[in-house]
Amino acid sequence: MKYFVTGGSGYIGSWLVKKLTEQGHSVHALIRDPRKAQAIAGQGVQLFQGDILDTDSIRRAMEGCDAVFHLAAFAKVWAKDPKTFFDLNVVATNRILDAVKDLGVGRTVVTSTAGVFGASLYGPITELSARDLDFFNEYESSKALSESKIKDYVIDGLDVVIVSPTRVYGPTLHGKPESVTMLIHNFVHSGWRFIPGDGTKIGNYVFIDDVVEGHLSAMEKGKKGHTYILGGGNHDYNEFFGLLKNITGIRRQMIHMPIGLQMLFSQLQLAKTWFGKEPLITPKWIAKGKYDWEVDPSKAINELELTITPLEEGLRKTVEWCKRGLI
Repeated sequence: MKYFVTGGSGYIGSWLVKKLTEQGHSVHALIRDPRKAQAIAGQGVQLFQGDILDTDSIRRAMEGCDAVFHLAAFAKVWAKDPKTFFDLNVVATNRILDAVKDLGVGRTVVTSTAGVFGASLYGPITELSARDLDFFNEYESSKALSESKIKDYVIDGLDVVIVSPTRVYGPTLHGKPESVTMLIHNFVHSGWRFIPGDGTKIGNYVFIDDVVEGHLSAMEKGKKGHTYILGGGNHDYNEFFGLLKNITGIRRQMIHMPIGLQMLFSQLQLAKTWFGKEPLITPKWIAKGKYDWEVDPSKAINELELTITPLEEGLRKTVEWCKRGLI
């Protein structure tokens, strides 16, 4: 099979490209930065420089492919122009799907986020859950709008499956780790000792290997027009850091940081934007920490045969990777 992949040099995408080529498939990767993309260059991978908003470069790279993995997205906590979220998460996806339709390519798997479903106010979230709170940030709202547009393409006959990971963690192939992995790295190497709030808020953590396998299974077994939450285990922050302590042997006194102090820190971070700098976090993202984000990944387990790596096992593998000093 020959796959067209966007976001192939990203965290999930780089592992997916590696897995596809190991299985003997060919990959057409649409990339923006050739230097960054060298990490995925190799046998079975053909790099096409372009942009996910540029119709011509999309079609040039997609030509001759059998199916599509669309992972590229704008997932930062802040943008100088909020419209960037809409352009890169909604308009770009529409252009990918327009090209799929015009070129007659087969199935498309689109990567979204479980954050679209919202916080778990009345029990674990499933794919049938209705959102009861307004969106916390532009990333969530843009991905929700994109999913709505995707459904229109499905109604028109396109074969699209959506996968929605939760909090992904685990080793990275290259580049800077994502937030949860960076937190683990900082705990191991930088003396991290802060726990959000009182530590009782629940999140769902999914290991990177399971997310990659979920993408592959969605391509093979997913039902047209369906969404699958790629989730792992539900744990609160106290449990998360308790496991880290046991695995690493680090007996560091942890400090619970009240939401008020987190908000103050995020406000100070937001002030950096006055000088053209990007904040580490914003008040909109801190507000998510007031709620539980518990999910039930049973649909992916039953229909995609998703295998869930227990958090303790996944953390152990991630800690071992961190200790090898690969970043």
